[in-house]
Amino acid sequence: MNREQRRRFKRMNKAKDNEKLAQKISSFGHRPDNCSACDEPFDKESKDHAMTWRVVVRENPTRVSLFCPQCIEKTKEVLDAHVNTTD
Repeated sequence: MNREQRRRFKRMNKAKDNEKLAQKISSFGHRPDNCSACDEPFDKESKDHAMTWRVVVRENPTRVSLFCPQCIEKTKEVLDAHVNTTD
């Protein structure tokens, strides 16, 4: 592959990456206002909520879920218990 081909390849990949990022950012606007597991309200103005809550974007079909820290911890505990029982 010569230099021109490498540059063209980089430009094409960069454009594809930008499109994927734009799609994910636009789906973030469809984020729910409550935790998807326990319905705890999400405060859009709170920096603490923004830093601790998790957004999960699933594709095909596109689905956006929001999880509070308590539900994240419960999920981790259940998964750890499941892994320990299967060993």
